[in-house]
Formats: sequence, C-alpha cells, structure tokens
Amino acid sequence: MKISQKFKDLHKLGKKAFLAYVPFGFPTLDDSAKIILALQDCGVDIVELGVPFSDPLADGPIIQAAANKALAQGANTDKLFTMLNSLKGKLKIPLVIMTYYNPVLKYGMDKFFLKMKKAQVSGVMIVDLPVEESKAYIKKANRFNLETIFFVTPTTSFTRAKKIADHSKGFIYYISVTGITGPQKLDGDWLAASVKRIRKVTQLPICVGFGIHKKSQVKEISEFSDGVIIGSEIVKFIDENSCRKDLVKRLSKHIRSLCIK
Repeated sequence: MKISQKFKDLHKLGKKAFLAYVPFGFPTLDDSAKIILALQDCGVDIVELGVPFSDPLADGPIIQAAANKALAQGANTDKLFTMLNSLKGKLKIPLVIMTYYNPVLKYGMDKFFLKMKKAQVSGVMIVDLPVEESKAYIKKANRFNLETIFFVTPTTSFTRAKKIADHSKGFIYYISVTGITGPQKLDGDWLAASVKRIRKVTQLPICVGFGIHKKSQVKEISEFSDGVIIGSEIVKFIDENSCRKDLVKRLSKHIRSLCIK
C-alpha cells in the first residue's frame, strides 16, 4: 500500500496517523515478523523498520542497544528481505525501511531497491543522506515506485525545508528535538509553530517523531500534525518484555494504550 494513499484514507476518516518504529532482528530474528503483524493488528498505520547499523547517527541508547543485539544475532540485509518476503499478502499497511547509506551502497542500490519492491515495501528513509546529494537515490527509488521520506529538523532553514519538501514523497518526518532519540519533555506550542511553518512549503503530510513516549504527547501533537511517530518507547517495552512468552500480546496492549483512536 502506498503511504500517500494511507494518508488520504485517514484524512477521509478524520484521523491522524500513528507510526511505530522497530529495529529488524530485535529482540530476535524470529520475532520481527510477529511484531510487525501485531503492530498492524493493534492499530498502527505505518511501520518504520530500522536496519541495524554499527555506526548510527541519531539513535539514542535504547535503540542503539537494540540494534547491537540484533547485529549480534546475525541481522543482515539478506535476512531482512527473507523476513519481508514472508509478510507478503499478510501486511496491509505501508512499511517503510529506515537505513543508512553505507549498507545500501555495500549491498548495491539497484539490488536493494529491487528487493524492496518485490517485498512490497512502500517507502525508504536514508538517515545520513542529505537531500543535496540524493539525486541518484531519488531517481532510482522513483523507478522502483518507492516513496522517499526526508527529515526536517528544528535547525533546518526555511529555504532548505522547501528543498527537502520538494524532493519528498509520502510524508515529511519532522524531528521534534535537536540531539538523539529517546523519551523527552516536549514543548507543544513550539512544535505546533514549527509544523505550521513547514506547511507553508509543502502539502505533504507532516509527522512528528523523536522524544514522544506517552499518550498525552500523542494526543497533543496529533492536534497540529498529520501523524505521530514513536520508537524508543516501543523498543524499550519490547526489551523489558522480551523474555515473556506473551510478548506480542503485551506489546499490542501497550500500543493501544498509546494510541488515541
């Protein structure tokens, strides 16, 4: 399913998007598919699946630790696509791959994108690829019908935000704070003003991520954004319950406690 279509469907229903980030291969390789399907079943609108990388850019300690555990268990690109192919026909919501440029180049960009298309992945984010250097990447992604999501941060200038918006598809990922991922106390009024500023340069949906970890924040941010992204809180919950046989059931309940639907 295309990301753009999901937002159109939500808009018709008067709803905002709830996006969940999880790392591939965490807590185990076998758990990834189960967790993704559980996220779908409990109301998540879009899943962001992180590809574990040994040299992350903005990941806080919670996501870094999860990625390291996944890498230690052998999480790699080939196993990622094996898992994604096992979801074909089962996943009805958009799935976005979040990765770094090095693993994509090492694997081969054409090969990487072709396998994503075959696995019915909807979009891609490359965390450390600036829009100014993304021409070849965007061209190839378009060829494989993948929507390219870029980031706008609190320090992004108005001019650069417009350039980023012009090259984005699906939605704009607005990073709510400077620094790394992890639970934060957020200034709702300031975020609302920031999102309003970005709306002047794009008609794409704007989703807010980083720092969001409780329902009150989800509710507040949903009032002025098109979607809310939660990562570290979900990863932390998975880690704390990874030894339980009812992990998936408990995770579903936790996700529902964060949603506002």
